[in-house]
Amino acid sequence: MEIVVIGGGVIGLTTALTLQDAGHQVQVWARELSPHTTSDVAAALWYPYLVEPADKVAEWGRIAYEHFRADVAHPERGVRWHEGVLELSPQPLSDAQLPQWRAYADNFRRARPDELPEGYADGYAFDAPVIVMSTYLPYVQQTFQARGGRVEQRAVADVAEAFAAAPVVVNCAGLGARELVPDPAMYPVRGQVVRIRKSAGREHLRTMSADNGPQGLVYVIPRIDDIVLGGVNTANDERLTIDEAQTPSIIERARQFAPALGEIAPDDITQVACGLRPARNGGVRVEADPARPGLLHNYGHGGAGVTLSWGCAAAVVYLAAQLA
Repeated sequence: MEIVVIGGGVIGLTTALTLQDAGHQVQVWARELSPHTTSDVAAALWYPYLVEPADKVAEWGRIAYEHFRADVAHPERGVRWHEGVLELSPQPLSDAQLPQWRAYADNFRRARPDELPEGYADGYAFDAPVIVMSTYLPYVQQTFQARGGRVEQRAVADVAEAFAAAPVVVNCAGLGARELVPDPAMYPVRGQVVRIRKSAGREHLRTMSADNGPQGLVYVIPRIDDIVLGGVNTANDERLTIDEAQTPSIIERARQFAPALGEIAPDDITQVACGLRPARNGGVRVEADPARPGLLHNYGHGGAGVTLSWGCAAAVVYLAAQLA
């Protein structure tokens, strides 16, 4: 089938490439392409963070986890495997509070007491990929185009424009789905991160994160050439400019969380970036539109777009097969 995918972030590109691999003729229409998408800002640690529905998220996450594992064998794609990623909690966790996805995450275990920073009572460790999106997104797009896919940079105000070009349209517009569908359940969650150099003494930092400990939302994610410090998670804040007051707060909270970071001088900072996570009341929407034959949806991933990307793409391929 001929298919138009609306959206050029990680959800749109992985969906387009997966549909193409299933034998469809696919083109991507996107208002923004890498390096100007929300996906480019992502710290991109695989981790199903605050996303629903839980039963589907577990399977979508598993598929993406295995896909990224295969990518590790190709260093040029920008994916690295991190052992012993720590997710920490200020309160003890019961077995029922442990995530469903622990069944397939490599080496999932409870955190040891010696791994808990001050102010944290519990946590768990697991192995997971970290993806450099400024490398990975161009790889996916270039692979799609090399196999005959078309990418067109254009804003889409109405899905009717895409239906004029193809009988099947996949809406991967992220926050743009708020107006495109329209879907009033969509709302922005603003994030801001600080990227610093991997200087001497920081080579062996662990990947660590916590949602609600003494430092609030905080994470430290070493990547190939830098370290990402976060974070900010402010609902209904649509600012796309850097909040200069938040930068020193992010740095100080990260240093308290991971003292091994040491002092961070101004010239250690390589970039401060912000973006709007496309969150949705009711969770991720991956389904056929009940009112518009041929329209499929794949949006509303919040901060878990990278984590669920290939799994949601596989779900869209299944939905497209039902239309044949």
